[in-house]
Amino acid sequence: MMEIGRIIVEVIKNLGMRKIILIIFISVSFVYFLRQKFKRRRLYDEESIEEIYQKDENGLYPWEADTDDSPDRIPEDAKKYIHQAGPKRGRWS
Repeated sequence: MMEIGRIIVEVIKNLGMRKIILIIFISVSFVYFLRQKFKRRRLYDEESIEEIYQKDENGLYPWEADTDDSPDRIPEDAKKYIHQAGPKRGRWS
């Protein structure tokens, strides 16, 4: 046990106070981040979909009730969707 204490003291002497404070700060920040992440995940797991949303009289969730995506439902004056998020290769501008 005394050997481990001496090794720790020797490492502290060789590192310097600034590096030790930096290592402690980063370690505490990392532990805090992980703790918050697991806390959020645990809260989300406790709230299941059945508790948040309710089924209607047909036994469907709200996003399952209206699934008619036929072209007849699109109005004539609807703006056309153009996907422009990707890189523009082969164009001047």
